[in-house]
Amino acid sequence: MTVLRGTALSAPTADEVIEAALSAPRDYPGPDRRRYLYAAARQMIQVRLPVVAAQVEAAPVGPERASRERAVDEAEAIMRDGLSPSCLAASLTLSALGRALLDLDRFAGGDR
Repeated sequence: MTVLRGTALSAPTADEVIEAALSAPRDYPGPDRRRYLYAAARQMIQVRLPVVAAQVEAAPVGPERASRERAVDEAEAIMRDGLSPSCLAASLTLSALGRALLDLDRFAGGDR
């Protein structure tokens, strides 16, 4: 399924949102699609953030903890950004959200 291309939309999976967000700087989605992707990615990140943050707290000091901690920090940083009216800036923000979601999704177990 090509995510978010049409009027009747089913709930996208994390993989679909990640793919669409990461390709935004190449595809330059229209304003409605940008807003939808932005909201979907943020919602999915908000679900995964507490899961991965809890993993950080429970993990012993080491590379696994550091990877999760970096993913949480990067997701929190990008979540502070709004969606610019500029197509290029918004597409770059979407791509950053996609990368943050991808990292969190790997640690949180995704939609499974």
